[in-house]
Amino acid sequence: MMQVRRIGMMIVCVGLFVCTASTFAQEKETTTVTTTTKSLPGPKYLNLRYNEDFSYLDGAEGSYQSDYFDSIKNIHLDDDWTLSVGGEFRFRLEAETNKAYGIRRQSQDTFTLFRYMLHADFKYREGFRVFVQGVGAMDEHRGVGQRGIDENKWDLQQLFFDYELQGDDLPLTIRVGRQELQYGNQRLVSPLDWANVRRRFDGVKLFAQGETWDMDMWWVKPVPVQRKQRDRAAEDFDFWGFYAKYKAMEKHGLDLYFFAIDDTSNQFSFGELVTNPNGKSGDRDIYTLGARFWGKPAPWDYEFELAGQWGHWAGDTVQAWMFAIDMGYTFTDVACKPRIGAGFDWASGDEDPFDGKVGTFNQHFPLGHKYLGFLDLVGRQNINAFNMNIAANVAKDVKARIAYHYFWLNAEKDALYNAGGGASRRDFTGNSGTGVGQELDMTVKWKLDPHSHLLVGYSHLWEGNFVITTGGINTTDDPDMFYVQYGFKF
Repeated sequence: MMQVRRIGMMIVCVGLFVCTASTFAQEKETTTVTTTTKSLPGPKYLNLRYNEDFSYLDGAEGSYQSDYFDSIKNIHLDDDWTLSVGGEFRFRLEAETNKAYGIRRQSQDTFTLFRYMLHADFKYREGFRVFVQGVGAMDEHRGVGQRGIDENKWDLQQLFFDYELQGDDLPLTIRVGRQELQYGNQRLVSPLDWANVRRRFDGVKLFAQGETWDMDMWWVKPVPVQRKQRDRAAEDFDFWGFYAKYKAMEKHGLDLYFFAIDDTSNQFSFGELVTNPNGKSGDRDIYTLGARFWGKPAPWDYEFELAGQWGHWAGDTVQAWMFAIDMGYTFTDVACKPRIGAGFDWASGDEDPFDGKVGTFNQHFPLGHKYLGFLDLVGRQNINAFNMNIAANVAKDVKARIAYHYFWLNAEKDALYNAGGGASRRDFTGNSGTGVGQELDMTVKWKLDPHSHLLVGYSHLWEGNFVITTGGINTTDDPDMFYVQYGFKF
């Protein structure tokens, strides 16, 4: 605990130093942008590109912020049809060391990732829509081994149509086709933008947006990446559920959800059959019921999420839980507006590998990268994770963030799972303890203009007793990663 407090104090001190420096820097800056200009609508690029709205371009000139790409947005093909075209380019250089905990002889690797995406959004009045998006994702100079999330050469990312079922009280829309899903704060369902190939599904979704509630229902199949052939949905894997968002509380929100997985595929990972924590392979049906409560009563912000699971996997009974809590305070009267935050993530593990029960929480389709360390060595399964963080606007359009994570296993006889849900190592005796390690993540993001950004980051994990004891070929080098990313959207 002394080391935790020491690193926490270091984070706070670095943050206060950065803020003090930026305060003097910003006092000398002069801005020519007026409040009126900032309040005008303009291009806003979202994580789900199909949710972007350029209808403001129908307004009179001067009622919105003009942009170079306005000519390809909200194009009126005739009186009924409109078309918007968009895309992105992203480049990332990654240099990593020992991210396999010493399992591989080659512990260092430096490689580059490229991603190109282009989409077209056709809308017919307010009731019909077709959205199509292509992707080209490549990895180069990869020396340690290829990952499925890195390369997908010129394939179909999304293709769906929407049809609005008109109703007097609550209009419903049905969406059919290949689509991305994102719910809550992406702990369990996310497109996973950090990956070079974003996650998507084939299926149908029914959704409605009202004044008090937003509600979604869906039945889909995940679409894994096929590096040497066209992607297709996993025929034996069904994912369906319900998500509701309550919006009537000012500065607060409540989400309620139910997820269901029906998987009869008996998947393989690196040539080995995927088994449950008790070593059995077979069909699995897992049901998740959860709630998320969050708010931003400035200067505070908070979030709490709780979920329970039940079902069966290879004949064993599933009984698992997870919860997450995050709180922060923003110093609005300081020029750099620093936010100091802390959080705790807990996901149950399997305490007895021979009792016919599966206690390991299933993390579904998460964005673990955001919550459990940028090295992606820890997943939301059999884990306790405490974090402290500080973020600040160190200069105009430049935001820096430092986060400290402390990880330990929930059940000592269960495995350590990575961000993809794979078991990276395990001690069935429980004699290796529970200490996974401590991770420090540092990032600086510079918003160059409304279209582009530059991201620089470094992460390092100090291995704990569990990782060291379970061993490997190379246990002298702690895992770390340095990366530089440039992204452009239009």
